[in-house]
Amino acid sequence: MSQGELAAIGMAAAAGLYLLVVVANLLRQLPSMAMVARGALVGATLLGFGADIVGLPQGMSPLRLFVVGDQLVVWRMPPGALWLLAPAWLAVLAAVWVRREQGTWWSLGVALAALGVISLSGFNNGASMILGWELMSLGGAVMLLSNRADAKGSRSTLSMLVLLEVGSVALIFAVALLGPHLAFAGFRADWAARSEVVSGLIGLLFLVGFGAKLGIIPFYSWFADAYGVADGPTAAILSSLVLNAAYFALGRALLRWLPAHAPSTLFVGIVVAAAGIVSAIVAVLYAFQQRDWRRLLSLSGAENAGIATAALGAALIFQAGGQSELAGLCWLIGIMHLMGHSLAKSALFLASKVKAERDRSYRVEQTGVAHEFPFTVGIGGLIAAMSLSAMPPTMGFVTEWLLFEALFHDFTIVSLAGRTTLILVGTGLALSAALSLATFVKLYGIGLLGDRRHGNAVNVASRLVVLILGLANLAMALGLVFFEPFMRRAAWPDPHSAKALIVGLLVVPLSSAFAFISPVKFVIVGVLFSVVPLFLLLRRSAPRRVPPWSGGEPVDLAASATTGFGFSNPLRTVYSFLYRPITTTRRSYRDQGYVLDQVTYEAREAPILGAGMIDAVRQGVNRLARWLTPLQGGQLNVYLSYLLILFLIAVLAIFIH
Repeated sequence: MSQGELAAIGMAAAAGLYLLVVVANLLRQLPSMAMVARGALVGATLLGFGADIVGLPQGMSPLRLFVVGDQLVVWRMPPGALWLLAPAWLAVLAAVWVRREQGTWWSLGVALAALGVISLSGFNNGASMILGWELMSLGGAVMLLSNRADAKGSRSTLSMLVLLEVGSVALIFAVALLGPHLAFAGFRADWAARSEVVSGLIGLLFLVGFGAKLGIIPFYSWFADAYGVADGPTAAILSSLVLNAAYFALGRALLRWLPAHAPSTLFVGIVVAAAGIVSAIVAVLYAFQQRDWRRLLSLSGAENAGIATAALGAALIFQAGGQSELAGLCWLIGIMHLMGHSLAKSALFLASKVKAERDRSYRVEQTGVAHEFPFTVGIGGLIAAMSLSAMPPTMGFVTEWLLFEALFHDFTIVSLAGRTTLILVGTGLALSAALSLATFVKLYGIGLLGDRRHGNAVNVASRLVVLILGLANLAMALGLVFFEPFMRRAAWPDPHSAKALIVGLLVVPLSSAFAFISPVKFVIVGVLFSVVPLFLLLRRSAPRRVPPWSGGEPVDLAASATTGFGFSNPLRTVYSFLYRPITTTRRSYRDQGYVLDQVTYEAREAPILGAGMIDAVRQGVNRLARWLTPLQGGQLNVYLSYLLILFLIAVLAIFIH
């Protein structure tokens, strides 16, 4: 049995176990079904991760399942999907390990989402793709409702499903326009046969469809509310497995099915790159203002998905310009960026669970979590925050630096519009990196540091997985020079771009003469630089501690600690034209209104899109309904007159034809 066949059988077995989780949860009132569901969930996730690793780097062998009509349904996960999902399966395994409940709706949601991912990335026809997409949405909704099923949780979940269904409708239209074939094998030829306008429309429909889960503007608006009612493990799965599968599906549609030299390729690439970088900037601007761990991290996830989408758009621009190696490089950068993001974001979401277990709150505030757990949450959270801030030597830094260098190859593009787009994407990437650094200085400096406080007991597993995932991100960056050459089968459209990315211990954008970087050497130099402060630390005498001085007045350290709102308020004030801050103060009185009892102060930012856009659409529909109301008079003669008018129009159309 070959390696690809073994991997395919392992992933099929994982899918079978996930189906068992679904059945066991539906029958969990029966004896032992809860335990069966828990065991099957752990086993399926382990099998999925193991089969993914075994299938690399060649990909899985195809499994011929059955025939629908005259088309053979084949299941096969290609190398690109396996690379993207490998760290995501690890994040799911960590989340399942942390959540130890047996036979819950949450495990049902995980199983549905995982089945959706396996279907979306493995089946070879449009109908199965849309089915997998819907399973992913349903699984996410079930997980969210299992976390919080009150009015707020239901409202947030419904808002998410509404926007995701907009994406589903867009995918259905895209597949319909590509018809009459449903098999992926005919999509490229069908797309090439379409006119330039229809071809561009299909590309935009795929962007809208898959961008709904990636948080591409305006779909990022559901992230904060939905993640805000989730717990850490749920958010970790949504930001890794689901997000990465959606990115793979978008890349497959635009790089594998859209003809490289179609007139609309450049147009679609420009729109995808612009949408990605604008989404990244807007999302991180709003992430910086959040005061809840989950909402902040969710919008940061939309930012990173936007960066990966911008890299995909750059790949399309280079592909339209005949630069296939640069196109493959940008696609690889997007894959590696989300691989590192999966580990870093999952580590911080699970760190938020540690914080919530300890303090019964997800609020970003100084409670000294890293002080209490320095060698688990402290180190793991620091590495994850550095990666999401694009700080060396982590994976986030390597991929964003590579994307910068790839964009600097804009001089190879003849099209002025393409060159201008790449320049603007580079500028936006720099801005998003700076804002991301400020965001995670806030999250780590305020959310994990501070004066130590004692709280509730925390599960050891919750603390340990933060360290494991953080170290995995660092190990991925250091091991890039060793495993990246094996990614050539995932380097669409040119496999040579993977080989040209590594020279010895250097990571280069196609040529070491242009630029280079070495994460391994970063670590070596970092250790050497640390010798000096360590020497000074060893020679220093015991520190002398004195009370803080504040003009001679006594200081309450807890009361004077920097808050999340205070840290981000300067930017909120400077960019008030963008944030449109809303401040409300409510006062309550007692003793017949003579004595002030309580003052409640609330500050928030008005959304640019999202809820405001939905309100505008709702108002437009209501106005249209009021305008059409007179047509519904309830009189039979009125309806007969409508039928007569339609009949006359039909007859006239026949005569004209």
